Amino acid sequence: MMFFTVGILLLHVIAFPDYIMPLPILFGGFGAIIFFVAGLQYYAQAWERRDSFIYRIFLHSLFYRMLAIGVLYTLTLIYDPANLPMEIGAADSWNYHYSGSLVADALEDGRHVFVPLSGFWKNESDYGFSIVIGFFYFLFGKNILIIKILNAVLGSITVVRIYQITRISYDETRARLAGIITMLMPALLWFTAFFLKETLLIFLITNIAYLTQLIITQRKFRVIYSLFILCHFGVIFYFRVVLVPLLLTCVLLQIAFYRTSNKNYKISSIFISLLFVIGSFLVMNELGMDKHVEKAIEASKDQFGNELSNTSKQRGISYTAAIISPLLVAGAIITPFPSLLDFETAQLGIFSHFQNEIVRNSLYFFVFLGLFNAYKTKNNKILFVGGFAIMYIIILAVSGISFQDRFQILSLPFLIIFMADGIATKYPKRNQHWLSYLTFIFMAILMWNLFKLSNRGLL
Repeated sequence: MMFFTVGILLLHVIAFPDYIMPLPILFGGFGAIIFFVAGLQYYAQAWERRDSFIYRIFLHSLFYRMLAIGVLYTLTLIYDPANLPMEIGAADSWNYHYSGSLVADALEDGRHVFVPLSGFWKNESDYGFSIVIGFFYFLFGKNILIIKILNAVLGSITVVRIYQITRISYDETRARLAGIITMLMPALLWFTAFFLKETLLIFLITNIAYLTQLIITQRKFRVIYSLFILCHFGVIFYFRVVLVPLLLTCVLLQIAFYRTSNKNYKISSIFISLLFVIGSFLVMNELGMDKHVEKAIEASKDQFGNELSNTSKQRGISYTAAIISPLLVAGAIITPFPSLLDFETAQLGIFSHFQNEIVRNSLYFFVFLGLFNAYKTKNNKILFVGGFAIMYIIILAVSGISFQDRFQILSLPFLIIFMADGIATKYPKRNQHWLSYLTFIFMAILMWNLFKLSNRGLL
């Protein structure tokens, strides 16, 4: 992987000397990749049989996420100081901060928080993160760092959840590997340091996955676990409304198609499934979210064209839907590819996290291997995990936003579970197949950057 990274970066430096990104970002990103590779090798060996694994991985995850906050702050201080204490190219982050401040003021005055938010956001499905921010601002003051620390804590709990989910679905070896990868994954560290809702959303989604695993593997407390999941649905309605129908589908898929020798499970699964269907509709109607679900479904019909049009305007790229749509669908899992060239100011916020894409692009070979293993072995404990990851990415591809890393990030923790299984799977020609895959990715990254230059008339 390191030879691949050196090769792709060196090629772009030599071939496009006029468009080399700032050297601190280039070497910083390369250092992040070295940190990931070296850290993965070290922790996989050092923690193979270490006791108190959950305690250790939580503390180390929290340390690395706090470190990521400091690194991103420094990066922003150098290249985009106007956005401090947010991150490079911050836009939504400031909106969340301002709306959260309104909520804090409303709580202090004893007013309903929906009143100020109704004049800030278009509908209630955007209120969630603002309310969370406002609550913590009310308790601790309007300090942006408080929310970033919250993200670091939730991100660290997510690491533990991925370990627990993988342990139930596979074994201890793969579970520890999945936890370590999640702890060190550059993309997850990067977004933890952002003032955005994605880290909290990932935490909620992995919680639902874990509770669903407990429902199928434990005989007690199934109704209680189900009620907890329904509460999570209610919260997610205020973050990203379209996720709830997808999550409900995944929960039902896992419960209905799980096979066990427990004779009472079939009857219990029917009851629990009915509870989820009825309970979800009750939660949706009680919160008044039914109208937003309908609007989201209706808007999705034209979203592909709208997203391509908006991206064309923002990035100065000429997309043709008829040409690009098959590519987006076919490459939805392995995209986005890294932007490695600095040819306009707007690219700063894009190439500054090239390390995230290089690591993901390189290791997704093992995701495919893990998915194949799951299909071959008929592992029915990972139906929720696999179902969410695959269906979510397909939805992104159909919507025309699969090439945006912020949207892709929600599926990454579950893909890491399959990645861990793929890495743990040995067979004679594995390295040869991975090399062939990396050759394809190498060419795809080069073509992507050439495509961006060509569309701007810079070739």
